[in-house]
Amino acid sequence: MINRFILLLCLTATPALADDWRPYANARFGYAIDLPGDFKVTAEADNGDGMTLTSKDGKAELRVFGANRMEDDFAAEVKSRVAMDKQDGWAIGYNKSSKTWASYSGSRKDRILYVRAIALCHDAIGYFTLDYPKAALTQYDPIVAHMVKTLAAPPRCG
Repeated sequence: MINRFILLLCLTATPALADDWRPYANARFGYAIDLPGDFKVTAEADNGDGMTLTSKDGKAELRVFGANRMEDDFAAEVKSRVAMDKQDGWAIGYNKSSKTWASYSGSRKDRILYVRAIALCHDAIGYFTLDYPKAALTQYDPIVAHMVKTLAAPPRCG
């Protein structure tokens, strides 16, 4: 009986986390994304490019931000960011991209890093990065999937 209760508790806890979302739109760069409802804002950039959030248990960190492209094109910018993360010790195991989006993830010790980038207007790029424990992979998979779907560029460039 207690095993059924624990299983039920595990099955209901993850969807609650994944179903509680709040929209965020960045005025400076124009990107939008849904943020997990139980993540708390811990820092906001003075220049208005984004924010850092932390999970309720303090074990995951989410960064949502925009940046002006420093490289010649979107692909080169993402390649540069992947190289920086590798230099920081992340073993990148997944890396997919197109002309307008890129996703990559890696691990370091007991942590996972997921990065999503999208091309924005005026040579800018919108990002989210999520750093979380490997042990919580199944908990964060639906969160990452939802955020990938909702990270969006503005409909028109002005």
